[in-house]
Amino acid sequence: MRICVLMASLAAACVAHARQFTGPDAWQPVHTDVIKKWQDEQGKGGEAHVRVWNGVAADARQRTVRLLAEAVGHAEGVTTEFLIVGPGSDRAYEAAAVTVAKPSDIVLAMEHIGLPRGGGVYSRPFRFWPCGERVSATARHLSDPEGKAYPLQSLVKDTSAEGLLGGGGLVFAGGRWRDGECLADTRQPSAVISLYNEAETLFDVPFQASQGAVYGRVSLAKALPYGEVLEITLAPLPSKDGKPWVKQLNVLAAHENGEWAITCSGTNNAVQHKGDLASTLAWMKAEDAAGRDLFVTLNMRDDLPLAKAADVARVFYMLDGKGIKLDGKGEGGVYPRAFLPQEQWREREGRTPQPFEIHITPDAAGGFTKKLTFIEEDWTVEGLDPKLTPKDYPFSAWDDLPALIQNVGGEDSKVNLLFVFAPSAAPIKTFMPAIRALAERLPLVYVFGE
Repeated sequence: MRICVLMASLAAACVAHARQFTGPDAWQPVHTDVIKKWQDEQGKGGEAHVRVWNGVAADARQRTVRLLAEAVGHAEGVTTEFLIVGPGSDRAYEAAAVTVAKPSDIVLAMEHIGLPRGGGVYSRPFRFWPCGERVSATARHLSDPEGKAYPLQSLVKDTSAEGLLGGGGLVFAGGRWRDGECLADTRQPSAVISLYNEAETLFDVPFQASQGAVYGRVSLAKALPYGEVLEITLAPLPSKDGKPWVKQLNVLAAHENGEWAITCSGTNNAVQHKGDLASTLAWMKAEDAAGRDLFVTLNMRDDLPLAKAADVARVFYMLDGKGIKLDGKGEGGVYPRAFLPQEQWREREGRTPQPFEIHITPDAAGGFTKKLTFIEEDWTVEGLDPKLTPKDYPFSAWDDLPALIQNVGGEDSKVNLLFVFAPSAAPIKTFMPAIRALAERLPLVYVFGE
């Protein structure tokens, strides 16, 4: 009888101390005794292939990382944006569980089993796909020693038929680091496993999934008791042929003697394929079928005519997400979408913001004249739209552009958009020096053929 009363009292105490997370709030560990017992059991054998941090253990021989997390205690159906967040996160209200380990230690554990950090969205300019090797994730309840592990993604459900989590596993992006520090250790949301493309998360979904597009789609599939301790196991997800998933390619497009010449090089600059456009696309298709995750940085040779640059950019842009993933811009280059502006953007009325414009025009001597156009906006006039007054500033040297932009736009200008208008038949070297001179100040570029 006394035992029953004691158990009932303990249960009541647990319920009384359970917290409801409905907004940003700090997380405090719940079952510190269970966590300590697990920690004491890790690495007892002293094997060199096993490394242990607080709340996480890595076995390089088995290629597994095990970490502890405590369930937040939400009811079924609660909107979820993260499977797991770090202990310093204030986003428990939109997560399924909170880790014991710091995000940085989890990354170090993954590196110990041989997985390199990838990169989250925006980890480099114009990176719109999470990049990294794939991993599987399972969970088991420490409260049930005989309990079987189950897929971690089963904790959440997605109302969309396409699903965020399936056979493709998770992408080990590795978080964002600065001066040797993992930003997820100290910055919100401290995402460990995000269900949208969070820029600093350790693990991401293998798709393009913006926060706005995903919000409300994913919810908790089942309720877990507040503080329920989960042991989560992360392991490399084998590709079709056992080789690394990620294949980073620098692709250089040229047009010689009326034919396309496309060169594909790896990160070590070794040429992996060279051929015309058709053979290059066939090679990429075969690489994709073999299980490669192709991250393609498209570059244009400077003698490529603008019209041809737009043609090859269009082909690769159409394949983005359909066998390849466009990834950033090459050194001194532009993101391929720069050559594919919408024609309606030529009309200044209704554009917000007004970009800086550079106009390249053929002259009688066979060369080109160059001018910067700044569209002055007067919002003091009647109506909802400003009065637009274009002002032209001819210039001769590309090196003069940064100072000219500064003087014309003013120090307080937040506009980072540049439109370039150039002859379609002219080689892109006709205007690329302008883009390169302004790359830091005006990184967002669109080029219109005339």
